[in-house]
Amino acid sequence: MRPLSQTLTQLIGFTEEVLTRPARHHGLAADTRFAVLAQEVRAASSRPAEGIRCTHAAAAIVECCEAFFGGEMDPGSRWLAALGALLPILRTEAWQALRNERDGAGEGYRR
Repeated sequence: MRPLSQTLTQLIGFTEEVLTRPARHHGLAADTRFAVLAQEVRAASSRPAEGIRCTHAAAAIVECCEAFFGGEMDPGSRWLAALGALLPILRTEAWQALRNERDGAGEGYRR
């Protein structure tokens, strides 16, 4: 299993893509990338946190994406607005996940 920070970084890229090109994702059923990301986020969220918990925004983004994809996929969708609001929080959590991984590996946080 890859580190959580990598999963969150890929989720950031996927979310940015959904926000900037929502029409591209009409064929999401064939896109396994989101399914893998969603599975990894849910698995990480269900495990005990080894540091500061970093999966809240990711779990919310997964739910919002599923709601968007399950609906009409309107470019003015409230789900896209929620994704846009959650994206900065996800970026912060990805950074914290990286810090947690460094601390867990004994590297510590370096400035």
